Amino acid sequence: MKRQVLAITRKELNSYFGSPLAIIFLGTFLAAVLFIFFTVETFFARGVADIRPLFRWMPILLIFLLAALTMRQWSEEQRSGTQELLLTLPVSPLNLVLGKFLAVMGLISLALALTLPLPITVGLLGNLDWGPVLGGYLAALLMAAAYA
Repeated sequence: MKRQVLAITRKELNSYFGSPLAIIFLGTFLAAVLFIFFTVETFFARGVADIRPLFRWMPILLIFLLAALTMRQWSEEQRSGTQELLLTLPVSPLNLVLGKFLAVMGLISLALALTLPLPITVGLLGNLDWGPVLGGYLAALLMAAAYA
């Protein structure tokens, strides 16, 4: 069971990074996060070392970007004609869904990890409380799991 899930996860991650999809997703996510943080929430005008705006907008960003990412997984299988092959393999539907879910979570974990320089820089500029930052990242990861 573990091997099947890991094989499906590896296949999905290879399909993400074998095409420009992962770069487009990560670039869009980071551009949206930085635009919202610095422009919409006017970080520099507030004069406070705080990254709450990052997590305030995270549900809206994740719901749209993750919906597009997860819809692509199944539509790509159908478009390329491999859906029938996947469904006839001796792999349970649970393992199939779990493997695809872990691939999405791997990609979103990478996207969230790429935003870590933001709180690190804010922490260097001022007195940042790291408890809410870690809690915000954990909440964003759990929220992404719920959306995926």
